Amino acid sequence: MTAVQFAKEMDVDYSTVMRWLKNGVVPDAEQVEPIAGMKVWQIPQSALKMARPLAGRKRRTKGDGTVKAAKKARGKTSQKAKSDL
Repeated sequence: MTAVQFAKEMDVDYSTVMRWLKNGVVPDAEQVEPIAGMKVWQIPQSALKMARPLAGRKRRTKGDGTVKAAKKARGKTSQKAKSDL
């Protein structure tokens, strides 16, 4: 099936399906060239059974710098509050 058909079957927007395809989320999907120079996604029927990816951004974990950023932000606000006094 095509990306348009897959979007209708999954009840999502076409642009969402294209993002999934580019990120490799749709299992066994592949690009083929049916017409010279034009690539089309072919998605198997079995891909309709896939679990929908969660919406939104991935949550950050402690090891990725968010703790440092939070401490830094708190430090700046407390320094600013002291200078306002």
